[in-house]
Amino acid sequence: MSIGKYVTNPGVIGAAFGAMSTARRTGSMRKDWRRYLVWGAWLAGLALAIATVSMQEQDAEEQAGRKRR
Repeated sequence: MSIGKYVTNPGVIGAAFGAMSTARRTGSMRKDWRRYLVWGAWLAGLALAIATVSMQEQDAEEQAGRKRR
């Protein structure tokens, strides 16, 4: 498993840079449960981007298997 495919993926890069805007947004918020909800939504987006990159190779193999049939 190569970390390079994660670092160079636009979806992962965009989600990671989203942390800066999330930090700016939550910096001016009151410190209550909504702040954690915003960070949770950002974390879910980052996890989805990473999972997508992780599954790309498996999806490509599956697609190639379907074409061979």
